[in-house]
Amino acid sequence: TIANESVKLTCAIEAKERRCVKVFDIPGAFLQSDLDEHVIMVFRGHLAELMAEVNPKLYRKYIILTKKGEKLLYVKLHKAVYGLLRASLIFYKKMVADLTADGFTLNPYDPCVANKMINGKQMTIGWHVDDC
Repeated sequence: TIANESVKLTCAIEAKERRCVKVFDIPGAFLQSDLDEHVIMVFRGHLAELMAEVNPKLYRKYIILTKKGEKLLYVKLHKAVYGLLRASLIFYKKMVADLTADGFTLNPYDPCVANKMINGKQMTIGWHVDDC
């Protein structure tokens, strides 16, 4: 997440240079990132049944019952999801890879700020993850 100092400094620079500023959100940011490890998640009770209702052909046959009669559904994750400890790191790595592939350079003082010269003008991107 971008440091408070970086936000203040980039705001001051943007104001001084009269830069155009845009703010945007990446919907489902974590879901944009492929997992880099094997992760199994379990749905219990009503959530397991709900998954089977959403796609019976895919999930119904995998629902099992515990000794107490609770329904369980184990699924393998392919994408990072909210709450997964590595989700922020995986998203960060993807963001950096995408930005550097597009010619941006990470700021050496704040790893959540990237810059690129475009037509003789500097473009700055700063980001934070608030999905955790």
